[in-house]
Amino acid sequence: MVCDAIKNAKPSKLFLIADGPKTDAEIIQCRNTRSAVEEKIDWDCKVEKIYSETNLGCAQRIKTGLDLVFKKEERAIILEDDTLPNSSFFKFCEFCLCKYQGEKLVYHISGCNFFPNHKPDTSSYSFTSIINIWGWATWARAWNNYDLQMKSWNTQDKISFLKHWCTTKLQLKDTHAMFDLHCENKDPWTWDYQWVYTCWSNNGLSVMPSKNLVQNLGMGPLSTHTKYETQQNPYPASIEELTFPIINKSKTRDLEFERNYYNNTKLSILRKIKAFLKNVPLLSLLFLKKY
Repeated sequence: MVCDAIKNAKPSKLFLIADGPKTDAEIIQCRNTRSAVEEKIDWDCKVEKIYSETNLGCAQRIKTGLDLVFKKEERAIILEDDTLPNSSFFKFCEFCLCKYQGEKLVYHISGCNFFPNHKPDTSSYSFTSIINIWGWATWARAWNNYDLQMKSWNTQDKISFLKHWCTTKLQLKDTHAMFDLHCENKDPWTWDYQWVYTCWSNNGLSVMPSKNLVQNLGMGPLSTHTKYETQQNPYPASIEELTFPIINKSKTRDLEFERNYYNNTKLSILRKIKAFLKNVPLLSLLFLKKY
């Protein structure tokens, strides 16, 4: 399904990033998966394969893969294999990547909005500190500041720093704990808290659409992080097309939007999601989680 969505968008260039097998038993699985994806690419498209023959793990594979992409490209749209976008996701990312190419304080473009349609005005998107990574985009100028080890975190006035970015005490507490955990971690199990820190430490904002443009399909027994006994329905439950031309009425961080957004995380449905996502970086606690 994800491959079909990309196929419909027909990008002229495609980077395929894949980790290597963890065991000998996974060698054939990796090979078959790569072949299945490659066979889907039947349009005029330059394909670059960034394949690892050894298992690097989630954090190192994302970092090293995107490092190579941004050595060659000034901007990119990133989708993981379990994220399903609609057609307006690509149009939205392309619009923002072009419009904010030179805006040094715009670091991230989110495709996923867990709580759409609660914004009272007619803006198509907001500027926010919320960094969602289930379908996203960025520029080399931003990614080149990425530090998986978060070395500067320990030099911060941590509380003052977090008070600037966090809108609730719970968010501040949880973010503090996760940043401490990942700072100078020699064996990081994820990469996205570090990306959030990169954005914030450079005063970088995210652009978030007023509609949800991406769903996550990867919650079930075969998942790496979001394991569950049975396959779960896509989350969020629906995706909507963003209407073009798109409109924005503000060029600054929308704190009211953020407060409303995080207030929605108190809903019982999100508590259920959090229960099985456990330590996965879900936006209800902090933020959230290839192309």
